[in-house]
Amino acid sequence: MKRDVLSEEDYDEVCRVIGDAVVVLAESGHETKREEISGLLKRARLHRSHSERDEQRMLEHAIRLVKP
Repeated sequence: MKRDVLSEEDYDEVCRVIGDAVVVLAESGHETKREEISGLLKRARLHRSHSERDEQRMLEHAIRLVKP
């Protein structure tokens, strides 16, 4: 996915989501490789399947941006 697909506001939110995932992984002693980040974001999306549509959309965009 290219950055220009998202609005600037959405891109900032996706970057925040990815950054949060990196912090969670690092604090848990895990590596912060793309595969690990993507896996964490996918698990979060599954656990939050009943969340707001915007939250789901941001997670999906974040997964696409970091997928290996």
